[in-house]
Amino acid sequence: MSVSLVKADSLLAIDVGTINTRVSLFDVVDARYRYLGSGVAPTTINAPFNDINEGINQAIESLQVITGRVLLTEEAQLITPEKVDGSGVDLVAATISAYAPVKVIVSGLLEDISTESAFRLARSISSIILERFGLNDHLTSQERLNSIIQSQPDLVIVAGGSERGAENAVLKIIDTVGLACYLLPENHQPKVLFVGNSQLSEKLKQTPLIGQTIRIAPNIHPTIDVEQLQPAQGELIEVFRSIQTREIGGFSLLDTWTKGTTIPASFGWERVVRLLSTIYDSQKGVLGVDVSTSGICLAAGFGGETRLAVYPEFGLIHPFNNLNINEIKKWLIHDLSSTEIQDRLQNRALYPAAIPMTAEDLDLEQANAVVQLQNSLQQFLPQISSIAKTKEPDWLPGVEPIIVSGSIFTNSNNLAQTGLTILNGVQPTGITTLVLDQHHLIKVLGAAAAVNPVLAIQAMDFGTLLNLASVITPLGHAKPGTLILKAKINYADGREQKLDVRYGQLICLLLAPGQAMEMHLQPFHKFDIGMGGEGVGGKVRLNGSALGVIIDARGRPLHFPQDMNKRRELNQRWLLTLEKR
Repeated sequence: MSVSLVKADSLLAIDVGTINTRVSLFDVVDARYRYLGSGVAPTTINAPFNDINEGINQAIESLQVITGRVLLTEEAQLITPEKVDGSGVDLVAATISAYAPVKVIVSGLLEDISTESAFRLARSISSIILERFGLNDHLTSQERLNSIIQSQPDLVIVAGGSERGAENAVLKIIDTVGLACYLLPENHQPKVLFVGNSQLSEKLKQTPLIGQTIRIAPNIHPTIDVEQLQPAQGELIEVFRSIQTREIGGFSLLDTWTKGTTIPASFGWERVVRLLSTIYDSQKGVLGVDVSTSGICLAAGFGGETRLAVYPEFGLIHPFNNLNINEIKKWLIHDLSSTEIQDRLQNRALYPAAIPMTAEDLDLEQANAVVQLQNSLQQFLPQISSIAKTKEPDWLPGVEPIIVSGSIFTNSNNLAQTGLTILNGVQPTGITTLVLDQHHLIKVLGAAAAVNPVLAIQAMDFGTLLNLASVITPLGHAKPGTLILKAKINYADGREQKLDVRYGQLICLLLAPGQAMEMHLQPFHKFDIGMGGEGVGGKVRLNGSALGVIIDARGRPLHFPQDMNKRRELNQRWLLTLEKR
C-alpha cells in the first residue's frame, strides 16, 4: 500500500481500543509538532450502539473541552480541513484493535517454509489460526475442502512457490479454496490472499470461482532461504480493512475520515519501531511491547528490518487459555490462594474495563502480566533472533530502547511496581532504556507516520514518552554473592562513587530527569554487559529518568527459591529496592 506524504499543520489521531477509544490532537507549536492533548471515551463497538463512531464522537467532545479546539459541527460531523478560525483538523490517522481476532487458515507447500511464513504473516494482526495446510500434511483435497467449509474462516492465506518455482501444486490449493468459497454462503465467504510465486498472478486471476476476488501480494518467499513479510503486509492491511468494514459498525465512516489509511494497531507499532530502528544503534535494535486486555503485541526492529506478532491468547482478560496458577504465584507479593487467584481473574474477565481497586488486585494483575509477557516473548524470540543475527534465542538480545505501553502500566500510580513488572516480564540484557508510552500514542503515531513521518518523530520528542529507567544487566552465571561487576560512577556535579555488584542483586541508583552520569564498567567471570563480549567493559553515559539507573544482576532467566514464602519476600525486597531509589 503506497501513501503519498502530505504536509499538514494539524492531525487528529484516533485509536479504537477494546475498552477505550482515544483521540489525540497534534499541531505545530514553535515550528515543531507537539502533542496537545487526548480525549477518552468507552469504545462502543458492542450493544447498545454497535457503532464505533459513537465512542469516537464522545472522545472528540472530551478533547474539545480539554483543548478548547472545535473539531465537530453541531451535527457531529468532523471539520476538515482546518479552518481559518482554528477549528477542525487537516488530517486524520486511525488505528483499531477493537475487533474479534480474525479467523485465518494458512496454506503453503512446505510446512516449515512457506506455511510457517504465512503463519507469521497472519500473526502480524490479531488472529486465530484455525488450520495449517501443507503438501506434507497428507490431507486430501476433500479433507481440506471440508475443513474450510466447517471452520468458516475470515481469511485464507495461500503461500508457496519461490519465484519461478512450483506452480501446479499451488494451483491445486487455489482450486480447493475457490470451491470452498463457492459452496459457502455469500456472507460467510472468506477473503483470499495469495503471497506465493508471482509468476502465477495472471493464471490466478483467470481461475474459476475465485479469480475475481483473490488479492495478490508480493511473494513472502522469493527464494527458499529468504523471507520477506513486509511487502505483503500492505495487502494484508487492505484485506483486514475489507473484513472490518463488513464486521464493525461505523468502520467505513472512520476509514473515510482517514482516506482509507486506517490500520490495525499492531501495524502502528511496527511502523514506529521500524522508523526508530533506523535512527538508533542498528546493532542493538528496538523493541516495542503493547500489553492489553485483548492481547500482547510485540514489534522488533534492527536497522529497518522488523518482525511483528500479536498474541490474543495472552491478553490479560483471556488468562484461562494459558492459565498457570503456580507461575502467577511466583510473582506475587501478597498471599493469595489458587482459588482466590482464579476467582479474581475470572471477575477481571467479566469486567474488562474495571481498574484494580485493592493492592492485592493490582499485584495479581501485574503478576499475570509478567507471565503473559514471558509466554509471548518466548514465542517471539526466534523471530527477533532471525533479524538480530543472534545464535542464542533463550533470552532477549540487546535492544535500545524498549518501549512499553498498556493500561496495566499507566493506570498504576506506583512507577516502581510498573518498572519491576516490565523488568520481570521482558528480562532485558546488556544496557538499555525502558520507555513508557504514558499517553498510549505510539500506535497512532505509527498511523500518522504514513502521511507525515516528521510529525511522528517530532511528537515523540516532547512529553509523549516517559523515560522510566536505564537498565544494566550483566549476562552470565555465577554463585549467588559472587562479585561480577565493578562500577566507577562520575556524576555531572563532580561527585564520584564506586560500586561492587554481586550476582543476585538488584540495585537502583537515583538519577533524576535532567541529570546525567558516566559509568566505567568492568565485568568479571566472563559476564557480558553488551560492550563487545564476555569480560569486556567500558564507559557509558546515562541520562536521568523516573526510576534512575537499575543494575539487574539477578541472572537470566530469573530463578526463585522453592519455598513460596521466600518467593514473596524476594518479590517484596525487589519492589522496595525500586521504591527507595
